[in-house]
Amino acid sequence: MSQPQTRSSTTNPAYAANGAWTTYRGPQPKVTDTAPITQNPVYYNASTKTFYPSTPIRSITPTYTPIALQDPITVTKPRTLLVVLDLNGTLFYRAKNNKRNVTPRPHLHAFLDFIFEHCKVMVWSSAQPHSVDAMLNCGFGNRVSKLDRVWTRNHFRLPEHDYNKKVLTIKDLEFIWDAIKAEKTGAAAKGASTAAATVVDCKKALEEQPEVFDQTNTVLIDDSFDKVQLQPYNGVQLLDFDEDLARAGTDCELLKVRRYLEKLIYQKNVSAYMRIHPFNSNVPLHEDDDDVAKKNNDTKNAKDVDELADLASRLEKSSI
Repeated sequence: MSQPQTRSSTTNPAYAANGAWTTYRGPQPKVTDTAPITQNPVYYNASTKTFYPSTPIRSITPTYTPIALQDPITVTKPRTLLVVLDLNGTLFYRAKNNKRNVTPRPHLHAFLDFIFEHCKVMVWSSAQPHSVDAMLNCGFGNRVSKLDRVWTRNHFRLPEHDYNKKVLTIKDLEFIWDAIKAEKTGAAAKGASTAAATVVDCKKALEEQPEVFDQTNTVLIDDSFDKVQLQPYNGVQLLDFDEDLARAGTDCELLKVRRYLEKLIYQKNVSAYMRIHPFNSNVPLHEDDDDVAKKNNDTKNAKDVDELADLASRLEKSSI
């Protein structure tokens, strides 16, 4: 499990290297007698009072969409996916008046057991480290040791003045992919530099290196689509686990997500499949995508039959 990074007051270098932004909040214009004052928007989401980040939001990587536009291919052998879990609003509800009061989402333990068995799992939360620890201790138990890594607010590369402010935090999956790739490169270099290493040692070192993860095998589970806007076809957006759902205790969202993941592990490119078949919270638990497609097709066929019968009736009347 990787250690939390120390937050830095410097601008995100990955953003600085990219010349195109989807949003740019430049300096405010000077006040003059002739030029009107035009103010940039303060809130990214006024209803939640979420501010724009100081660092501009980069554009989607040019290679992302073409890969997502590929035709989905189902494979016979399940693949190991990297599942990135959000915490608050996704797996837990934290009371606003008492942050220590944490309610796990129904079916959490069964869901965790499933993904730990079939996937590589990590956590990435926009909460600060102490809050992340509190939620993990509440619902994960000894499963914490099985997490590949735990990322917190420290890993968003926020400027210092944004860290304690309610700003939009985007979970750029390229941060994760680059970190895993760097670990793999580092492990290979370390093995090659060990002069006394045996063939067996080198083989073992290669086997212990992290797998290569990218948009074809990564799934981010979150209650906010805004968090996954840079890789939109890798996000599973759940219903926000709020106070009402926490009190009701009847939520079955994690059961639906498990069923969805059972399909994704057999996809060669999850972003291609998720583009065509996005997760849908509104589909009843006893139905799946195939059931819905069949129902829609049956409805269309029945409508076509009715229209043909009506047409035949009108033709018969007109010929009399």
